[in-house]
Amino acid sequence: MTIIDWIIILGLNGVVFGYGIVRSRKTKTNVDWFLAGRSLPFWVVGVSMFATNVDSGDYVSINGMTYSNGISVFTVWWLGINVAYVIAAFLIVPPMYRAGLFTNSEYLEARFGAATRIISALVQIQYRTNILANVTISLHLLLAVVMGLSFGSAWLVAIGFAVAASLYSAWGGLRVVAWADALLSITMVVSTLILWATVWLAVGGWDGAVAQLTVEGGEELPKQLLHIGVSRAGDPHPLIVVAAWIIISTGYAIVNHSQVMKLFGARSIWDLKMSVIVAGAMTMVMMYFCGSLGILGRAFWPETLSRPDEIYPLLVREMLGIGVKGLVVAGVLAAAISTYQGIGSALSAVFTRDVYARFLAPNKADSHYLMVSRLMTPAIVTASLAYIPFILRFENMTTFYVRVTSVFVTPLMTVYLMGAFTRAHRESAIPGLVVGGAYGLVALIGGTHDSLPDWFVNTWTSYLWSPLFTAIAMLLVSRFLKDRLVRDEAAREATGWQQRSTASMAQVVSSPFAQEGVPGWASPILWAGILIAVASALVFYFFW
Repeated sequence: MTIIDWIIILGLNGVVFGYGIVRSRKTKTNVDWFLAGRSLPFWVVGVSMFATNVDSGDYVSINGMTYSNGISVFTVWWLGINVAYVIAAFLIVPPMYRAGLFTNSEYLEARFGAATRIISALVQIQYRTNILANVTISLHLLLAVVMGLSFGSAWLVAIGFAVAASLYSAWGGLRVVAWADALLSITMVVSTLILWATVWLAVGGWDGAVAQLTVEGGEELPKQLLHIGVSRAGDPHPLIVVAAWIIISTGYAIVNHSQVMKLFGARSIWDLKMSVIVAGAMTMVMMYFCGSLGILGRAFWPETLSRPDEIYPLLVREMLGIGVKGLVVAGVLAAAISTYQGIGSALSAVFTRDVYARFLAPNKADSHYLMVSRLMTPAIVTASLAYIPFILRFENMTTFYVRVTSVFVTPLMTVYLMGAFTRAHRESAIPGLVVGGAYGLVALIGGTHDSLPDWFVNTWTSYLWSPLFTAIAMLLVSRFLKDRLVRDEAAREATGWQQRSTASMAQVVSSPFAQEGVPGWASPILWAGILIAVASALVFYFFW
């Protein structure tokens, strides 16, 4: 790394920091902080969702996974995330938006009671701090391998970026996060395309990569790395893996408030739905260019690396020249900053709204909760560092994420879906979460020690069993309590500040179009259908 690279890195990201600080002055109320005043157009919401979705952990860990296992992981970014986004934006989130909710966990209290709400909040904090730790590890690898920093210095700089990003997003909330993400995405996209083009040309395109991979492992190796529908050792049938990725993605889109929070900031229902088309399309395209670097890189380093996650930093260090290297590192830092600010502010909102204001201090002034939200953002980002030692025990960061998500996130996702689509009894959620969570722990422990049948505890099949057991438990409880009242999801128990803040919400707008309605070419359903069709073709035809 040269002084030119450092100037590019600090200059590009410094502009965004400066912009965030200036724009944060407009954040005066909790409606601004939590929901950006419900003023965001669809493209800003979509780009912001993309920027938080594709973090620096994805740059590093996804390429580590494609280096080892190939493009089967693309299923989550192509089909999984788009199916999940459509379910969330078209079916799950609009009723919450119309009800004036500030967090997705509020819905669970109205539908299933206060205990379910606080469980949701705590699961989210556990679930997403794991991702923040992934981002910090990725930054550490990049700083150590590409920039040549010492082990300790790399950790200090990585943690420093995390704290800095959380501080400026803490001041401005969603209003700053969403617009800053739009700027950060420019650096992310440009840097990814430059690195991919450089590596692609150097290896001689897919033909050159296939030739090198064939030398390493015969004809079977490129076949396994470049196709989704090929059975892999230790994995069940590829269709089960695809189904698992869709379930993982659906849990991400519904349970994860860092995505739902941005949908809540949309200026209309139409903008809310169209935003996921932008987010899904950008994710689908950019993850191809980002994730395929692991396979292309294997053509240069065919021997197994000590950690597959090292492949991305190695490509940046060895393949790029002065200036370009700084631009690519700036892109990775932009992705990290976006994720720190997006997840940090979302989890702060969850803690403040669903735990602190609901159970600890329900009737303070609006300014008090704004202060708590701002203080909790850097606190949550700092607390995420505790995950790092556990993640480093796994070969790949994504492996850890996939193993632990099925324990509580998938049962919680099932509760959201059962609440929206069935007449499940109000008191059925807790038994469902207990049963689903118990199975998740059994699968996690049993899968590690080979003490139970693989078909029952395999990483991928566990994503099929977990929602099934959760749903069955909820249905059985509902059947037993069928004569008792099932409370409608519109019922509210909010008091104090929560009641006042919800009442202050602006009237719901259907669309930004005039009274004649949304024209056919702008129909969200039309664009959602096109998006799902393209994603399905990529997974089941072109790359199957």
